[in-house]
Amino acid sequence: MIHDGVELPRLLTRAKAADVLAIDLLTLDAWIAEGRLDVVRVNGRVRVLAESIADRMGEETPSRPNQEV
Repeated sequence: MIHDGVELPRLLTRAKAADVLAIDLLTLDAWIAEGRLDVVRVNGRVRVLAESIADRMGEETPSRPNQEV
């Protein structure tokens, strides 16, 4: 996934994920709690999957190829 002309890493901090989605951290945390975004824990810290963000933003991902049926 590319944001502001830069390829993003596979895992993003909560702050970076909120920045990419243009939402605040409270909204991001709510989306995580609701299962709208996929996360993993790395050394006890939450990381958001970039593919989950791309999918949320409507970009083509392996889990959602955006092809008309």
